[in-house]
Amino acid sequence: MNIHKSKTKIISAGIIGNVIEYYDFAIIGFMAVIMGQLFFPSNDPFLSLLGSFGAFAAGMVMRPIGAIFFGHIGDKISRKYALFASLIMMALPTFLIGLLPTYAQVGIAAPIMLVMLRMIQGFSVGGEYASSIVYLVESSPSGHQNLYGSFVSLGAKLGMAIGAGFCGFLIAHYGDSAMLEWAWRVPFLASIILAILGLYLRRQLEDDYKPEKSKEIPIIEIIKNHRRVFWKYLILASAIWMFYYTLFIYLPVWLTTFAGISKVQASSLNTYSIILGVISIPAMAMVADHIGSHKLMRYASIATAIFIIPIFWLMTSGDMLNITVAITFMTILLCAFQAPIFASTVNAITVPKYRASFTAVILGSAAGIVGGLTPALMTLVTKISNQPLAPAILVGLFALIALATTKEKAHARPTT
Repeated sequence: MNIHKSKTKIISAGIIGNVIEYYDFAIIGFMAVIMGQLFFPSNDPFLSLLGSFGAFAAGMVMRPIGAIFFGHIGDKISRKYALFASLIMMALPTFLIGLLPTYAQVGIAAPIMLVMLRMIQGFSVGGEYASSIVYLVESSPSGHQNLYGSFVSLGAKLGMAIGAGFCGFLIAHYGDSAMLEWAWRVPFLASIILAILGLYLRRQLEDDYKPEKSKEIPIIEIIKNHRRVFWKYLILASAIWMFYYTLFIYLPVWLTTFAGISKVQASSLNTYSIILGVISIPAMAMVADHIGSHKLMRYASIATAIFIIPIFWLMTSGDMLNITVAITFMTILLCAFQAPIFASTVNAITVPKYRASFTAVILGSAAGIVGGLTPALMTLVTKISNQPLAPAILVGLFALIALATTKEKAHARPTT
């Protein structure tokens, strides 16, 4: 019974951390156009939007640095300490963004402060995600590693659903004028509620991990002795997170531009895709536990490469039914691709004292550098090429590159 309670606590705590993390990502994505106008004003809407996504990317590129820092703490001190410290550093900047003055009020200081807060967020998120994943996978019952690892992504999608739904409600209820004037602050300030809940859940976490006393620096040992597996998983994870941020962060903007639908419709569709992801991610994780992680990722990468361009082409019709069908297929494809990556990454390193660092750096780099730059990259290549299908071409290309890395099976987790 005590073991069950302990697992329930760590699952809840892991989920709440990622709820907060991706709640923030969702509101940044949905508020991209508004934040661009408020903090990066320009006569060219494209430059304002690019500035907004640039601020998003600035935080994300800090994730690998935070991953190294908190991964080291998780391996050398405890998983629990890394989880608690990263949550505090992650939650406070989200709240403070809601208090920032705009460019019209303080000039260039406004975007500078926004970028600084985003960088602090990104730094803390770098360790948050991996610490939860490693603990859940290490604590999982035999044959359920993918399912337990997917709980972190489940929390992320719940956070995105809450953020997307809340922003959609505000936009529909108050309209663009009020959003620009004051209502944009509300979702950032409301994040304090999730932060308080998160601190409560993590206050009494139990951690069975006992670090070894050694002078080794985990990340250095990984790069020296596990270089091949490092690059393999970095490539694979990068393809997945480019797909992820294209669907959940960039697509609402793409839909209003190239599918001709309203912001409210785009918000509703994005909320739908996130809710579908909440259902699909554990389902696909159970499939991965049954047939094998790499086999499912291989199937998903092939299907993504084949169908992603037709999916985007279908959405250009502007018909809500066509768009809904396309987004449904796209979300299921992503979940099949993503669900197995968590346990696979943890199991790739059979030495427990390196796992937090390895998982944090792989997933932090993929999500932070590749994923974080994805919205700005998609905006830029679409503008330059004047081709609405450009984002699909990039996602499909990365899926093909990832396919080559899925041919080998993941390392088995050693018995203890």
